[in-house]
Amino acid sequence: MAYSLAADVKTVLQIASGVSTYDTEITACIVSADALIDKFLAKADLSVPAAVPQTIEDASIHFAAWLFRHRRDPANADVFWSEAMKFLDAYVETEAEAALKVVNDE
Repeated sequence: MAYSLAADVKTVLQIASGVSTYDTEITACIVSADALIDKFLAKADLSVPAAVPQTIEDASIHFAAWLFRHRRDPANADVFWSEAMKFLDAYVETEAEAALKVVNDE
């Protein structure tokens, strides 16, 4: 299951919802974005739960937007990477804090 939807990526990229020209490419970008998220989380011994948290969904959207934009305008794609990392970092920090609380409660 994908962590985000093409429609949400299109919104971030400011592509009108009725334009379907890029849907296949955006969907492929989501697959790659989600794999990237999984690898980053694995480094922190984390994974995405069945109910995808909003921060992971937002990271997926922005990583996919970065991949899409990077193919066309690499110099201006970095803003999407930065936003994606903010969302991903927020998730990792929250989960790390939760893990510490569980250990401290025992």
